[in-house]
Amino acid sequence: MNPRTEPNESSEGGPVDGDPVDGDPSSPFGASDRRFDGPWLAALAATVAAWTLLYALDYAFLTPETPLGATVDFAHGYLLAPLATATLLLDSLSLAERRVVDMGVFKWVYALVALPAPPVAAVYYAHREWLKPADADLLGGP
Repeated sequence: MNPRTEPNESSEGGPVDGDPVDGDPSSPFGASDRRFDGPWLAALAATVAAWTLLYALDYAFLTPETPLGATVDFAHGYLLAPLATATLLLDSLSLAERRVVDMGVFKWVYALVALPAPPVAAVYYAHREWLKPADADLLGGP
């Protein structure tokens, strides 16, 4: 028996008194069944900040012909941009899974735009804040 998916049951088939039941937000069972938990907003902010720093460094000081320029270009283009896109999607899916806000088709639009330009995450954040202003769960962790 997997305690993450099946609550303890008595011989009559019902939950044992005092044992948590799935779907209860205070239950360790209900909280652990969410697939998209994580500090996605913090990860998104860190990734976009790193991408912006590397992009500015690449644009201002480096040339693509040098090994360092190629490495920095690879890092912000092929590592950090997809990571920002993934964290943006995971944050949106986490909010929908916790029933805080559902971004709908916009999460996919933001994800497609974030691939070449991760700073679109600022627009994503403004949109998610606009949908639920003054909601404490919007910034709260899982």
